[in-house]
Amino acid sequence: MKRTILFTGALFVILFSWIPANAGNFTPDDAKNLTEKAVVLIEKMGLEKAREILNDKNGGYRQGAKGELYVFVVDWNGVWLAYPPKPSGVGKNVLNVKDPDGKYLVKDMISIAREKGEGWSEYRWVNPETGRIQHKISYVKRIMGKEMFAAAGIYK
Repeated sequence: MKRTILFTGALFVILFSWIPANAGNFTPDDAKNLTEKAVVLIEKMGLEKAREILNDKNGGYRQGAKGELYVFVVDWNGVWLAYPPKPSGVGKNVLNVKDPDGKYLVKDMISIAREKGEGWSEYRWVNPETGRIQHKISYVKRIMGKEMFAAAGIYK
């Protein structure tokens, strides 16, 4: 019995030792800082060049073991302009996407960016790590001179 427990414990350590200690444990400051960094990148390089960097797993804009903290970009019409988890989604209109409570989350983000320039949007969404609907907050920031915003979010 002791051997089985020791073996199971050792196997657990070996199998999961590759996961970083902070995997998935991002803070609101992490989301805000990443968003602000991406806005500067887009304003400096333009969306097309910046999108390549945002999508690159080694570009510094996807954080975590599986790139679970990332920046996405949406225009005022609700069209994805950059979406690193699924680049093929670029061009898709997500304006009317609702969370499980019926909140129009993209409309809320557009409103924050247009009216305040930046701020937090709170909603519920399926966490791909857990498969459960969880509370999520995204920091939204308008890209100056453009009708678009960048955002990054974390699960609470």
